[in-house]
Amino acid sequence: MNDPKYWLGLFSSYGWVLVILGMERIWYIYKQPLWRPGLISDVLYTYQNVALQWLFWAKTPIVVEGILTVFIATHFFPAQGDGFLQGSLADKSFAVNFLALIFFGETAFYAVHYACHKVPVLWEFHRVHHSSVIVDSFSTSRFHFFERVAFTLPNILCMTYFQVRLDVILIYFFFRTFMDRYIHSNINGPRWTHKLMVSSPHFHRWHHAIDPEARDKNFSGDFIFYDVLFNTAYDPDPKDKPPPSVFGEPGYTNNIIVQQLMPFVFLYRRWFSKSM
Repeated sequence: MNDPKYWLGLFSSYGWVLVILGMERIWYIYKQPLWRPGLISDVLYTYQNVALQWLFWAKTPIVVEGILTVFIATHFFPAQGDGFLQGSLADKSFAVNFLALIFFGETAFYAVHYACHKVPVLWEFHRVHHSSVIVDSFSTSRFHFFERVAFTLPNILCMTYFQVRLDVILIYFFFRTFMDRYIHSNINGPRWTHKLMVSSPHFHRWHHAIDPEARDKNFSGDFIFYDVLFNTAYDPDPKDKPPPSVFGEPGYTNNIIVQQLMPFVFLYRRWFSKSM
């Protein structure tokens, strides 16, 4: 009980609900219903790892994509490898390791996220995440399994190759979990963080908006420097343009199981129509 890892893990899984969900009800951009279409599926997405833990009587939550990516990473990059700069972070300071993780994470996220919007096959999987008609902290976890692997794998590969310190990885994932929930939330957070290259709900909600001028914008994760660098940032002042309020696809299924199957259905239809 005195292990910091235990409390960080507990907050990452459950504590954010009290903080972020509470702030969404009080300090909101727009007043949104707590009970909305797809909420049950999004809760299941959020706690699927805990559900697998209960199902298989495991001692810790089962993160399938994490297990898969660690297996791939250790297979390609053994701990005793001698590649260029391999293991270079093992003896570096906490700050150097943390900054390196931010760089790795944001680079991988922007690249994979950009590809998911530009490559039609990948879009059908990413479309699941964009299907929610209401964007809030629980909609953060709505991802297709294949896409979760695609976003997770580059990070795990980098961590394994450069041998990032385990204590830094723990803090980093705690930070990422909180920030991911925050930027997807309906909290009326400060926009001055954009000047510090830190994202916010205002910035990321434009990425989910159906407004034509916001299409294929704001690909960044928790920091927005890549959007600024590659001119993909869309950040109008609320005084000039109100924050978006319409998101997603009203006709898209909210069933978590069907959502995992729909990309294959759409891809089959796309292939079948071209072959006719």
